Amino acid sequence: MADTAPRRRSRASAGLPPITAEKIIDAAVELTRERGLDGWSIRQIATRLDVWPGVVAHHVGDREAVVMGVTDRVISRIPVPGEDRPWRDWFRSMMVDGREVLRDYPGVARRLCVVGPNVPSALPTIDTGIRVLLAAGFGAEAPVVYRYLFNTAFTLVAVEDDRRHFPTARADMGRAMAAFAEDDSLPGLAVAGSTARTRGTDPEDIAAQETEFFLFTVERSLDGAEAMLTSR
Repeated sequence: MADTAPRRRSRASAGLPPITAEKIIDAAVELTRERGLDGWSIRQIATRLDVWPGVVAHHVGDREAVVMGVTDRVISRIPVPGEDRPWRDWFRSMMVDGREVLRDYPGVARRLCVVGPNVPSALPTIDTGIRVLLAAGFGAEAPVVYRYLFNTAFTLVAVEDDRRHFPTARADMGRAMAAFAEDDSLPGLAVAGSTARTRGTDPEDIAAQETEFFLFTVERSLDGAEAMLTSR
C-alpha cells in the first residue's frame, strides 16, 4: 500500500474490525521483514493499517515500544531445543535456527547484540540456556558463556544484514584477493588468492560462503567454550 493519508471515517462506521496492539505489531513485523527494523516509521505503520498515527501510540506507545514488540515477536519464533540436549547441540541448534529466523527481519540481530534480549519471550530461553550450561559444569561462568556464544553468532547475522546494502562487496573482495594468487612476494595473500579463485562470485555462491563461515564460527566458539571446561 502506498504511504497515503488514512480515511477519516471511523473503523466501526466503515465496517472494519477494531485496531489492537497485536495488529499493530503484526504490521510492524511485516514492515521489518520488508524494510528492516530501522526502515519504517510510526506513520508508515498507521498508513498500512489505515489509521492515524495517534492510534498506534494509544495502543502500543512510541516507536521504541513498537520496536520492543517486534523484537519480542521475532525472538518468539526461534525454536528452543529441549533442556535434555547436550550443551553443544543445544547452542548449535539455537544459533543456527536463530540465524534462519533473524535473517528474515534485518536489524533485529543488531538490536539483540547492542541492546540485549530484554523482551519477555527471551527470558525462558535465557533461563534454559544458562541451566544447560550449569548442568554441563560451567558454574558461575555460565551467564558470560551464554552471552559470548550468542553475541558471537548474532553479530555475524548483523553484519550479514548490513552487507545487504553492499550487494557486490563480497564478490568484489573475492576478485581482488584472487589477483594475488600467483604473487610469490606476498605468500599470505597468495594463499588467500588461491582460495578465492576456487570460490564462485554469483549470489548463490556468496550465500553458501556466508553460511559456511557462520557454521565455522559457531563451531570455533563452541570449541572455545569447551576449552574452558577442560581447563577447569
